[in-house]
Amino acid sequence: MTTELDERLLRLHVRGADGSLDPERAVWTACDLLVAGLDTPALCELAGESPTRLEAGDAAALVRQVVVELGLKPMTHDEANWFLGREAARKIVAGAPRAEWEGATWRITIEVNDDEDGVFWALARYDTDPEPFLGYVRQYLERAEEQLTRW
Repeated sequence: MTTELDERLLRLHVRGADGSLDPERAVWTACDLLVAGLDTPALCELAGESPTRLEAGDAAALVRQVVVELGLKPMTHDEANWFLGREAARKIVAGAPRAEWEGATWRITIEVNDDEDGVFWALARYDTDPEPFLGYVRQYLERAEEQLTRW
């Protein structure tokens, strides 16, 4: 598979495992993957579904079946959660604009919060003093890497 094909399949896989899969997007992505040369029975079934009528749970089950048919290990909800959090953390550390990660910090803040809610205070002050929040993000990245190497 090409890198672009791998990335589209990974996005489907992660969102399906995370429970945030958009059924309409899943159907159109399945069509794109078929056109790009990927072919499994479940992928054909997903591509043939109505993008406006397919339920999220049914779409996620089909994506999981595609993964199995390709001989890949299905991702758990926890793995997807850590994966998406790590993705957001990497953007933050890389200096991406806040608009690219702002809605995705909840995984980070839940995991690294302390008794004084320090991570929330650090995030609130990020625009004027980013370093405290970046410290929490780096801490999260270490935990995410550890979690994701276990599986």
